[in-house]
Amino acid sequence: MRRKEREVTNQKEIMALLQSAHIIHIGIQTTDYPYVVPTNYGFEFVAGQLIIYVHGAPIGRKRDLIAKQPKVGFEIDDGNHLMASDNGDPGRNSFAYHSIIGTGNAELVADFVTKKHALQTILVHETGHTWANIKDHDVDYVGIIKIIVSQYSVKAHHDPK
Repeated sequence: MRRKEREVTNQKEIMALLQSAHIIHIGIQTTDYPYVVPTNYGFEFVAGQLIIYVHGAPIGRKRDLIAKQPKVGFEIDDGNHLMASDNGDPGRNSFAYHSIIGTGNAELVADFVTKKHALQTILVHETGHTWANIKDHDVDYVGIIKIIVSQYSVKAHHDPK
């Protein structure tokens, strides 16, 4: 990381970013160009290991590409905002942000119990509460991708105001 002073290592701040953001951009390899897809996500740390779950259709390009090459890249950010200069000099403008960038191995989840857990994890992240009434049909239909994160870095530029 070039700007070491912006590196975030505090676990509480990392968790806050993962909790406050709602879109993950996943970079998937193709034969010609990277394929980047945004989707919502859920996450958990298991024995210190970051696991990210995403959902989508049970068939499609994303799943086909991951089946061929499971190594993915990802980016999550908190939406960010402009920090306009106080003196009107556009060269003094800056941007506040929190972001996480990493890589991992993606798995197409087929196991019902794991899919239900992943779907519940996504729903808790997106809605803030568990859902006791998830139907088996909904679990069967959804396509779950589990990303076992191999490395990540978190960076922030804080707004002093």
